[in-house]
Amino acid sequence: MLRKFLPVLLIILVSCSQSKKIENAESTVLIPEEELGFISASVYSENTLDGSVAEYSVVTPGKSEKFDRAFENAPPMIPHGTVGFFPITIKQNICLTCHLPALAVATGSVALPETHFTNLRPEIVQKGNLYHLYDLNNKVEQSDRSGTLVNAYFNCNQCHVPQAKVSIDIENLFTPEFRQMLNKNSSNLSDKLNEGF
Repeated sequence: MLRKFLPVLLIILVSCSQSKKIENAESTVLIPEEELGFISASVYSENTLDGSVAEYSVVTPGKSEKFDRAFENAPPMIPHGTVGFFPITIKQNICLTCHLPALAVATGSVALPETHFTNLRPEIVQKGNLYHLYDLNNKVEQSDRSGTLVNAYFNCNQCHVPQAKVSIDIENLFTPEFRQMLNKNSSNLSDKLNEGF
């Protein structure tokens, strides 16, 4: 008899515990965005560890020195000044005025790579009222967007950050290993997405 009602009892218990979590969520204290860092300083602070201010490049685009990537396929750092570039929105993105492949040759800039025009998200299939991930056998789905920037890449400074000069040297024993020397300055990510499958 107990076996018959056990599933129903479990559903009732889980439902009650979920409603308790919702009640507790309302009393949760939210942390202001400015205090989300790991140290007791504003995440928007430009100060370095010794209190000095970081110096960002003010060199105009096209006149700056390019930096090697930190590791293979790392997003490249922005070597030129970025005053007035931010915030980047889906409707206002000054980076695209130089870095779209059709404009890069004329401006002498680095063209956005193929990955930024490729949808790397899994295909979603609708079955009835539910949505399921298409079986990809653990591979990344790649679908060409015919030269249209994929909206997942509109926010350039999510991955690309300006290089800054700071006065404190912090010991770092990391040494990048590049399988090809060409990868210090370019990406082969589109060729390596499914490496190992």
